[in-house]
This record gives sequence, C-alpha cells and structure tokens, in this order.
Amino acid sequence: MNHVDIVGDAVITIDVDGKVTSLNPVAESLTGWTQSEAANKSLESVFRIINPETRATLESPTVQALRDGVNAGLKSRTLLIARDGNERSIGPVDHSATPIRNKQGELTGVVLVFRDTTHLYAQEQRILVALAYADSIIETLREPFLVLDHALQIKTANEAFYKKFHLEKAETEGRLIFELSGGEWDVPDLRKLLEDVVSNCDPVHDFSVEIDFPVIGKRIMLLNTRRFKSGEGHPNLILLAIQDISEREHVENLLKNIQQRKRFILNSIPQKLVTTKPDGSVDYFNPQWMEYTGLTFEQIKDFGWTQFI
Repeated sequence: MNHVDIVGDAVITIDVDGKVTSLNPVAESLTGWTQSEAANKSLESVFRIINPETRATLESPTVQALRDGVNAGLKSRTLLIARDGNERSIGPVDHSATPIRNKQGELTGVVLVFRDTTHLYAQEQRILVALAYADSIIETLREPFLVLDHALQIKTANEAFYKKFHLEKAETEGRLIFELSGGEWDVPDLRKLLEDVVSNCDPVHDFSVEIDFPVIGKRIMLLNTRRFKSGEGHPNLILLAIQDISEREHVENLLKNIQQRKRFILNSIPQKLVTTKPDGSVDYFNPQWMEYTGLTFEQIKDFGWTQFI
C-alpha cells in the first residue's frame, strides 16, 4: 500500500509536463476521477478550481511549483469542480504544491496536497450568520450594551453606548473597561461586580453603581450582567447591559421632597385635618386630630366617612 493512500488529505502527483501520475483515494473521491482514468491527463482536466466569488478559473499552484521550483499554495478558499459538476470547498495543507526532485536535484514533478473544507466552511457561515444576528439584536437595544472577554477587555459595544458616553469605537474596542476615557469606569463597585461574574456563572440583576463622568456628569446606573459560554475551545464572554436611572432617581427625590414639605405644612396647621382617598378611606390626619380623638392612624385608616364622623 502506498503511503499517500492512507493519509486523510487528497494527494495528486504530476510529472514535469503537468500530467497526472497518481491520485490517492481521497483525491479520487473529491475529483471524481479514478487513478486509471486520470493517468496522463493534464492536471487542469482533473483538478479544476475556480474563485468562489467571481467564478473565474484559477491557476493551480503546481504551475508555479514547476516553473520556479518552489513551494506554492492555494488561495484561502477555493472551489473544486468535480468530474460530475459538483462543487467542493477546498483548502491548503501547509505548502499545497511541493516540487519533487531526484537524487541529482533535478525537478521530476510536483505533489499537490489539499483537503475538503466544505463542512468547515458551512459551519463558519452558520457562525457568521449567528454573529450577525446577535450583532443586529445588540444594535437595536436602546440601552447601552457591552460585550467583554474573560480579561474584561471590550469586544464590542452598541451604538447606544457610544452615543451615551461620548466615546468612539477606536478608543473602546480592545481596551479594558477600567481604562476607558480617563479611567472613570474604574470604581470599586464595578470592579468587584465584574470580577465576581468572571469567577462564577451567576448572573447579576439591577446592580446599582454611581460614576462621575467629566463629560456627562454624575450618573446612577443599573447593571445587568452574566457570563456567556462561547463554546468549546473559545473563552467565555461577559454580557453587560447598562441602564441609566439618573433622571428617574432625580424625579423620585423631587417627589419625596415635595411629600415631605407637604407633610410638614399639614402637620403645622393648627386645625384638625383629615384627608381621604376617593373611596372614603383615611390616608392622613394631622397630630392635632390624633390629640383630639386619641386614635392612631393605624386604628382609623380603614374607617369610611360615615364611621369616621
């Protein structure tokens, strides 16, 4: 048995005239030619390759190997047209075309080695489609969103993040999150949160952090983050969603202040004062009324108008 018959890659040998001298079983399977049928045929007849995008016929790397006596390679992705017209995606194996020399150093032929990458290419395409799908989802999010690697370097960010924090893509991707801008993101709470997420798989919901940014001022943010398993052989990623609740906090504080002032005014009125909800249940009475009746709010809150009066 010939050694090339048991290798996993396709092997074709040609002589100095470019005529096929042998094919191993893998090459026979991929090209659709048997060794006896291909013998003394020109390599171009047996090994037909084209550019997958332009469909233009490509020159075999054996041409350069024969002409210059040096190793030559296939393009990164090439389509092989089999004898029956079927197409296969093929890729190189180190040096695809290697010159063969005799003991005197004279060129006697070329050995061409290649492999079937059809399934690998299809898998890569599925991954690319999935990535494009995920990127589209991230870009449609109205809230800022980051994808970090296991070292907490930023892999990607959506447009909402760049717009919100006045950052550019070139100064964001590939950098540690703690190094962004002037280091504003390097706060103890955020550092502990992300380091905890890296060390375990537990997601974190609505973690509040406050950061003072020179450009947009102090912001209060709720962070939701989880570790995403990228798959076997690939490092995990950290997904980080950012919700700015500064305005909400501001409004809530204003309402709280208004309520406190309102309560202070009502408590200061010398007359006995009671307020009720639309259904007649008591929602407030001032200290003067409590002193007059001897009742507490808890005792009277469920009274209706009739019972109360």
